[in-house]
Amino acid sequence: MNDATLDKVARNAASSWSQAGHLTGRTFKVRRLVQPRPPTVALAMLLAYTCGTRGEALLDSDWLRAIDCQPSQAHVLAIEAKRLGLIDLQMAGDVYQVDFERLDPWKVRR
Repeated sequence: MNDATLDKVARNAASSWSQAGHLTGRTFKVRRLVQPRPPTVALAMLLAYTCGTRGEALLDSDWLRAIDCQPSQAHVLAIEAKRLGLIDLQMAGDVYQVDFERLDPWKVRR
């Protein structure tokens, strides 16, 4: 790619990341921590599940690290996502069972 194309791609990426709250600053962009919310955690857990992660490891996946979410915080936000009806979550000791059917847009709900 030529320099003009690369420059435009970089500007567009920086704009998207700024709008998402990951970058701050007008001229020089600086990475900042974001505050994850229950829907974001539910989606990150779904992505980790799709990649093959299961059980308690869902709370410590790379997808959750990308949204600056620590495992203890992910646990609390996953419970909140359950309360909001986004996921079905069952926990017993060290066993975590998560069902993501509610996030499936193709699933016919009754």
